[in-house]
Amino acid sequence: MNLSDRATDGEALSSKDRLLDAAIQIAGREGLSAVTYRAVAARAGVTHGLVRHHFGTREQLLNEAFRRAAEQDSDGVRLRVDTIEEFASTFVEAFNESWERSVLQFDETTQAIRGALPMDNIRQQYEGYIDKVGQTFAAVGIDDPDGRVAALVFAALDGLALQHLIFREDLRTERVLDVLRDILTRLAD
Repeated sequence: MNLSDRATDGEALSSKDRLLDAAIQIAGREGLSAVTYRAVAARAGVTHGLVRHHFGTREQLLNEAFRRAAEQDSDGVRLRVDTIEEFASTFVEAFNESWERSVLQFDETTQAIRGALPMDNIRQQYEGYIDKVGQTFAAVGIDDPDGRVAALVFAALDGLALQHLIFREDLRTERVLDVLRDILTRLAD
């Protein structure tokens, strides 16, 4: 798939965003080792020199792709919302639309655990996810002063993301999310 024509919010993506999306797709489908300047450029429909121009190093390209994937997933699944009903309400849709983002993030995490990539990047992303869950809790009246409940809820969502990638059963995942929202409703009362 050539990403040069893809748009978001009615505007064409910048060449840098197209390159990042191409890197995410390649890493998710084929693994981190398949992310090369030439492969990313071909997927994005640009010259490979543009990849080097925007990112300098392959490591920087992968770091930025990981950050973009995390931001898109966080926004896409609706971690930061104003009602419990909205919380993770687009989880299944977001994961089905771009499962490659999730696979990239799991791959990056396992690489960091093995010591091949910096763990600080992973920790920052997880802290960001947990913070968004905590912001939702503050909005809906769930008392969580030290963030432990937000960390637990995000751990459940993280595991559910992996299960959704394994089972690929939308209804199963939606039912689990319904139970999670029910629990959160009880915490808010």
